[in-house]
Amino acid sequence: MIKIRNNVFATVVIIILVAVFLINLFLSRDYNLFMIMLTGGGRMINSLGASHACVFEDLQLHRLITYGYWHPTIWHLTANVFALWFTCLYLEKVLSRISIALIYHLALIISCTVFLLIFHDGYMYGASPAIFCFLGMMAAWLIKDRALLDDYKGIAGIRYLFCYMILSNFLSLGTFVVHLAGFCLGLLVGFVVKRKKNVIGC
Repeated sequence: MIKIRNNVFATVVIIILVAVFLINLFLSRDYNLFMIMLTGGGRMINSLGASHACVFEDLQLHRLITYGYWHPTIWHLTANVFALWFTCLYLEKVLSRISIALIYHLALIISCTVFLLIFHDGYMYGASPAIFCFLGMMAAWLIKDRALLDDYKGIAGIRYLFCYMILSNFLSLGTFVVHLAGFCLGLLVGFVVKRKKNVIGC
């Protein structure tokens, strides 16, 4: 309960992510739900994801945000839920929740725009661009202050985040590009946004 109180933003987003996933399964109950959970699909896939056509031609700009709340498979959802939880568990100690929310959604918008401009036939879904933005911010802070390395070693789930940063980029070229876009944005934001000092016990 204490960790939830200290990680409100991640808790709210995770509840939404899980709710959207379950709603998709409920609406798709006429299909093979086991296969949907493992491989993706369902009735909501064409409502929340982002493509070049729906964003730039149909001007459905809301999709630049809604795609970040849509995970078609249980594996994708689980990986991002843990990564979001661990990054925000640290970030809520050093940033305001409003700042975290603004950066999160800014990262979704910019990363998706970059992806769709490069991959016209691509389709975007998942919260990972925003998570990589958070990781980029943490990297920028570390570059500015090497003493943070000791703090980072004590972050809950740091090993998971390290593996997440590496392994998730082997999925496809498009995944690597959108993760890189989010991370680079985070580097820029990290050099502008100041963290609270003397935070102990992450």
